Amino acid sequence: MTETLKTKNVFLTGGAQGLGKSYLDGLLAKGARVVFGDIDPTAGAATEQELAEKYGKDNVRFLQCDVTDGSKFEAAFQTGVDHLGYVDLMVNNAGIMNESMWEKMIQLNYTGVVRGTLLAYEHMRKDKGGRGGRIVNISSGVGLYESPYVPVYSGTKHAVRAFTTSLAMAPGVNQLGLEYGVLCPEHADTDLARKVDDTRVRHIHLVPHEELAKTLSPVERMQTAFMKLVQLDDMNGAILHVLHDQMNFCKMERVNLGENWPMMEKASSSD
Repeated sequence: MTETLKTKNVFLTGGAQGLGKSYLDGLLAKGARVVFGDIDPTAGAATEQELAEKYGKDNVRFLQCDVTDGSKFEAAFQTGVDHLGYVDLMVNNAGIMNESMWEKMIQLNYTGVVRGTLLAYEHMRKDKGGRGGRIVNISSGVGLYESPYVPVYSGTKHAVRAFTTSLAMAPGVNQLGLEYGVLCPEHADTDLARKVDDTRVRHIHLVPHEELAKTLSPVERMQTAFMKLVQLDDMNGAILHVLHDQMNFCKMERVNLGENWPMMEKASSSD
C-alpha cells in the first residue's frame, strides 16, 4: 500500500466520533471507500451523512455494530464485504476507558479486537482465495508501559499490542499476503481524555489535570500518524507511538534485571 489509497476498501470499527471519525476522514481524503461500524446509531448516521456530503455517498456507509456480540459483528463485517466487494484494510478501533466497567472494557477493547482481526484474517488470506490485506489495531501509549490510573485499560491495550505484533511474526505471514500494524496514541483531545472522573480513572485525585491538558494532542495529529502507518511500504510488525510533540516507531524489549528482587536501586533508595 503506497502513497495512494485509491481503490482501497476499508472496514473500521468505532468510527462515529473521536479518533475513529478522524481516521475515516483521512482515509476518504486519500480516495478510499469505507464501511464503518459503531454501537451508537444516532452518531453513526450523523457521521455517515457528514462524510457522504464531503466525499460522496458511494464512498461511505455506516453499519450499527456491537463488536462484543460475535454473531452481530460477523454479520456486519460480511455486510461490509458484500458492499465493498473486498476489504483491503481492517481497522479495529472501537474501545472504551472506564475502570468501573472492567469486564465490558476487556470484551470491547481486547476480545472485540481479536474477533475483528480474525474475521479479516480469514477474509484476506491468499491461501483461501483472499487477496491479502492490512490489519491495523489501535492500542494506546499505555499499551507500551504501565499506568496505576487505568490498570485494566492498560492491560487491554498491552494485550492488543502483543497480540498484533505476535501475529506479525507468524510463519508464512508473507505468503498469506497479510500485514499487521499497531497505533499507540497518547492522550488525544477527545472526550475520552477530557471527561475523566472517578469511575473511569483510579486515584483521580492524583491525576495532574492541568499538566494532562497541556499534553493533549490535536485529533489531526493522531490522524496524521494513523495515515503514516497505513501507508508504509512495509507495515508488518510496525508499532507507532504518538505523543503531542513527536511520533516514533518502537519495539518491545525484555530487560534482564538479574536473579534478585527488588532491584538494587530500589533497595538502596529505601535504606
